Amino acid sequence: MESDKMPSEPRARGSRAGIRRIVLAVVATVTAVTLSEAADAANEDPGRAQASPPAGSWTGEQKLSPPPDGPWPQGAEFTLFLCRSDDPFDICRKRAITAKQRRALRARLEAMPQVKGVRFESRTQAWANFKERNDDEALISAMEPSDMPESFRGMLRRRADVASFRTVAKKTPGVSNVFVWGARFWKGKADVSVTLCGGEKPYDGPCAKRGPVTRQEKAAIEGRLSGMRQVQRIYVEDAAHAKRVFEYFWMNGKFRTSMFSESYHIRLTRPGDARMVMKAVKDMPGVQEAHAVNTD
Repeated sequence: MESDKMPSEPRARGSRAGIRRIVLAVVATVTAVTLSEAADAANEDPGRAQASPPAGSWTGEQKLSPPPDGPWPQGAEFTLFLCRSDDPFDICRKRAITAKQRRALRARLEAMPQVKGVRFESRTQAWANFKERNDDEALISAMEPSDMPESFRGMLRRRADVASFRTVAKKTPGVSNVFVWGARFWKGKADVSVTLCGGEKPYDGPCAKRGPVTRQEKAAIEGRLSGMRQVQRIYVEDAAHAKRVFEYFWMNGKFRTSMFSESYHIRLTRPGDARMVMKAVKDMPGVQEAHAVNTD
């Protein structure tokens, strides 16, 4: 019967295109959050040097400590995604940014006194970074290098400049989306973050069908981390501090403490060992996720 036939190829392509547009819209947000970084090494957050632990090494529970008092970073980070011909955002009107517009945008950003450093990220670079920071094979398999947007990334000198900068950037031809956040508290202070089950129950993931992390599970996680020679320091963050850090980063509104859970922020002897440490704990009971902080 006609209803049992496979859909025609053009119709199938249209379905896939629709799904991909939805995925791309989501990826734009995820990419901005996970890949947002300082413009170059000269703009590196000084927090790492200031938050250095005292000389000597730690063993066992001596590695555990509360979060450092500061410094709380100044300025803000931004990402401007550039239009593509198949962009999911209506503002682009299916027109890709031109080479002339790209050059003009860069020149304008570099001339703005409130901007501290600008760098361009190509699709190839964005794809490599996206794969490195995501282990969701289903998501990666649904994407292609050509799906990644080009972008300009950098930092603002003052948090007070965020609103005016966002307004100007959104009106610039060739820009599809603008993301601006406060500088990240843990950048420069830790290399790996481990979020525990707790807070408001997630809809999916390793914490979906269980309650908050138990005392025994926390002891096992801390024991494994403390026993790793790659781990130099473990900052234990409660939900209240996590809320404060997020609000400082998001810069827009207040959030309930119950939305957040406890976390460990881990400083390594060598930041290059982040993947090894993440792998050691990411599947342990009570762990929601483990991700790198300083891979930029």
